[in-house]
Amino acid sequence: MSVRVDRVRGQIRKELAAMLQRGEVHDPGLALSMISITDVELSRDLHYAVVYFTVMGQEVGEVMSALQRASGFMRARVAKALGLRLAPELRFQPDQSLNRADAMERLLKSIHIPEEKPGEGDTQAEA
Repeated sequence: MSVRVDRVRGQIRKELAAMLQRGEVHDPGLALSMISITDVELSRDLHYAVVYFTVMGQEVGEVMSALQRASGFMRARVAKALGLRLAPELRFQPDQSLNRADAMERLLKSIHIPEEKPGEGDTQAEA
């Protein structure tokens, strides 16, 4: 990825997070939610951005719908804040990385490895 794409990607993430934290997005679906913007994937031509988020306090589906409804407003604010003629189209997706990490941790904990008894497998003790 180019340096410009990485820079714009980070700026979009920061601006969206700040917008949500300041309460600038007035949608009833976001009123009781604590939303974190975890990552942004940006197309090379800067036309599309997939915004990953986590939410506490509400159903993910409700929040995703509210974010999609507010995406035009947020896109315009991002363009203005970053000085872009055109901001990328924002597509919101729930971040599943925490769920995958939890599932992986449970899987690793479920593996039973028998403990070795003292002296077993110890080649020096036999000599």
